[in-house]
Amino acid sequence: MMDDAPAKPAAREEKFTASGGELLRDMWYVAMTAGELKPGKLHKKMFLNEPVVMGRQGDGKPFALRDICPHRAVPLSAGQFIDTDGVQTVECRYHGWRFKTSDGGCAHIPSLVKDQPFDLERIKVRNYAVVEQDDLIWIYMGSTPESEPDGPPPRFKRMVHQKGASEGKVKFFERAELACHMDHAVIGLLDPAHTPFVHKSPLWRSSKTLKEKEKHYAPSEMGFTMLSHEPVNSPLYNWLLGPDVEVEIQFLLPGLRAESITTSRNSFLGLAAITPITDELCEIREIMYWNAPSLDFVKLFARPFTQTFLDQDARIMKLQGEGLSYDPPLMQIPDADTLMVWYRRLKREWIKAQAEARAFENPVKSATLRYRT
Repeated sequence: MMDDAPAKPAAREEKFTASGGELLRDMWYVAMTAGELKPGKLHKKMFLNEPVVMGRQGDGKPFALRDICPHRAVPLSAGQFIDTDGVQTVECRYHGWRFKTSDGGCAHIPSLVKDQPFDLERIKVRNYAVVEQDDLIWIYMGSTPESEPDGPPPRFKRMVHQKGASEGKVKFFERAELACHMDHAVIGLLDPAHTPFVHKSPLWRSSKTLKEKEKHYAPSEMGFTMLSHEPVNSPLYNWLLGPDVEVEIQFLLPGLRAESITTSRNSFLGLAAITPITDELCEIREIMYWNAPSLDFVKLFARPFTQTFLDQDARIMKLQGEGLSYDPPLMQIPDADTLMVWYRRLKREWIKAQAEARAFENPVKSATLRYRT
């Protein structure tokens, strides 16, 4: 049964500091959309401070290897695909060493003379678990090279499927880089109070017309959910999607926010996925799924609008970075900052559970939050 009492004041939490916390390991991250991973091309990437080369094998299956040749440390992404005895490999540009895309094992060293006593099986570059699911490429960033996922990437509670399909199909996406630690990017993603000030637009409530809102939240797998409710601008949704509009927003670690809009006829899912590149840089993708033909025309104007929205976030993160560079103490208030508090609790619990080799226990409790936005 839901506890409708307001959440405890966020100010009672441990000190909120300017520096970001630990980047979460042993988790799935969105690397890119499936359409971004072009066949026949090596993609140079960086995730959680680790250089990664990604691509597709001959059968189209995605792969990811550590982007460093173990011989002389030249990035493998500077090389090329080579068929080696019927096996697809990546050839290093420096000395031609070849590594299998399937598992990272060394398949060929050109400079070796026949019968020289050298075991190629001793040489291997790190191979990351990669899955193509719901038209996204997911990469598992383990705490060690031997770490293996204990399950598939997350699937959202209200994933949108076309009729007869079992996988979601990305209808539209846009990306941007945020010059900040992932913690600050996620906090910005969750923050309900910044929208009228950062995202000034006729489509959003302005800072001059703030309205008090009351939202009900409950814990969910690896995060929390704003429970179904009727949106403020339901007439617009009724026109686009049909009657009986309901909105539900789900957040889950490490940095995924899924906003679901459903009606009696159609569905829409807007997914915001944050993936850390380094300690001070991350990327965000706004990914959209829908099954309503009436939304197909959205592509005509969605890109400039979405890019503007992301650019506004990027600018505010850059401005915040100027202040964070002085390592000032930060503040948090009820109830608008409670989602940030929950995110920090979830992170602490995940890190603690991994260290103690036990199951994750969601620390979030059901609550009703009130704030003006």
